[in-house]
Amino acid sequence: MKRILSLILAAVLLLGCMPAVGAYKNTAFWAQESVDSMYELGLLPESLQEADMTKSITREEMCKMAVLVFEHLTGGYPYPDSTDHFEDTNDPAICYAYEQGIISGYGNGKFGPKDPLTREQFFKITHNLMGTAYCVPDVAPASLEGFSDHKKVSAYAVESTQLMVAIGIVKGSDGKLNPKSSTSCQEAIAMFFRAYEYMCSWFAKQTEESKQIMIESQGYSGIANWAIDSIMSMQEKNMIPSSLDNCNMTQAITRGQMCSVAMLAYTAATGKTYTAERTDHFKDTDSPEICAAYELGIISGYGNKRFGPDDTLTREQFFKIMANFMAIIGYPRDDSRSVSLGNYKDGKSVADWAQAPARLLIYIGAVMGDGKNLNPKSNTTVQEALTVFLRCYNFTVNWQLEHPDGEEEAPESTLLDDLVAFAKSYKGYPYVYGGNGPNSFDCSGFVLYCYKHFGYSFSRRASTQYHDGVKVAKSDLLPGDLVFFHANTSYITHVGLYIGGGLFIHAANPSQGVVIDTLESGYYSTRYYGACRIITD
Repeated sequence: MKRILSLILAAVLLLGCMPAVGAYKNTAFWAQESVDSMYELGLLPESLQEADMTKSITREEMCKMAVLVFEHLTGGYPYPDSTDHFEDTNDPAICYAYEQGIISGYGNGKFGPKDPLTREQFFKITHNLMGTAYCVPDVAPASLEGFSDHKKVSAYAVESTQLMVAIGIVKGSDGKLNPKSSTSCQEAIAMFFRAYEYMCSWFAKQTEESKQIMIESQGYSGIANWAIDSIMSMQEKNMIPSSLDNCNMTQAITRGQMCSVAMLAYTAATGKTYTAERTDHFKDTDSPEICAAYELGIISGYGNKRFGPDDTLTREQFFKIMANFMAIIGYPRDDSRSVSLGNYKDGKSVADWAQAPARLLIYIGAVMGDGKNLNPKSNTTVQEALTVFLRCYNFTVNWQLEHPDGEEEAPESTLLDDLVAFAKSYKGYPYVYGGNGPNSFDCSGFVLYCYKHFGYSFSRRASTQYHDGVKVAKSDLLPGDLVFFHANTSYITHVGLYIGGGLFIHAANPSQGVVIDTLESGYYSTRYYGACRIITD
């Protein structure tokens, strides 16, 4: 029986109202949320984790914070080629930042690691970091003349300051930039967190825009952002038929086109090409693809030897076809009694023959409705059909990988395998800080989203999720367990979902999105913290 482990209510949405999660002190109200968020992300170097936030941040601390952010954004490994760049420090993080072009020294062989960081130095380092991470904002430089002390900005920092003002990282104080003043820890962290959020959004936007351009260059039009990744994946799997070439993705898909998609997907899933034995099953079509789909049991006609190949496909017809397809390629269940169509305003309008398929597709996360309606009698657009089809396809293929010898009888194993298959169906989705799904996630948002879909709820933060389940040793991990990591710190900064075989799936970072990684070697093996089990009954 499912159990609710804990409920996080308004506090999840009101991060700024929560007490400080680190040991740092004297944090101003305006900086609290930023400092807490940077701590939770593992982006504060150790010296800042217990610092007085009113003290000046040093050049060394700023450098180390920049390297942690760079590592998080790009998935890189911060190991320098050399540690002899400066006379007064051989710190690996400083040397790595120097090699990457994030920082520079004073020009006399010295870096001044313990020197307080001036605000204009902060502007320059932040600008350098963005450039090193290939984040190039397409904005006009802001005029600095609105600040009474703009002439005090050093020549080397003018461009950086203009950019920081233009994108809202720097807002000034009392009409001043105070470029020569030292930067307090909380000022640096708050501004740097703004820069981090900006870069995350910029990367996500660039990725979507590049995908949109790529898709439209192939003749498609009308594609919504939420459908781009699915359509690209369908293309890569060769599951979009020629009958949809150059189509407008907002138009309704026909019953015949849906058959073509299904047969291509059947070949992709089984490695076999099925050829229809007969082409006279219907009076109004002799299409080999439609007849093959009929013989396999994927589709049926209207009952009078008529199929209606050019008729638009309703959503409830689509639900039925998808359930049939999943059964044909190996998924053993055709319903889910744990789902109630009564949760939707129009659930009662779903035809009797489509109710079980609708429940099944809702259960596996393929059909979400608009949160209130299933719209069963409405037409299915091309992009809706391709997106939902891919979710069903991925879920079934992933489920089969967990059941090479068929379905196990233990209900808890079935639930956990469904959970893993569901999580793996989101591979490739983008990472966005604060993302709760279904179109983007951060690490803790991803695992929570997966569990919530199956009726379990727990804390939103990775650091508290660790305490929401029963602790398990690394040697005793089972699929569905949550695995936790740290980032050169003693506290939890990251979480993923264990899927078996030493592998876990997680929302890694803005450059990778949702990916599968190993616990056995490399980056995450050295940063493993522990694990907990959510489903124990």
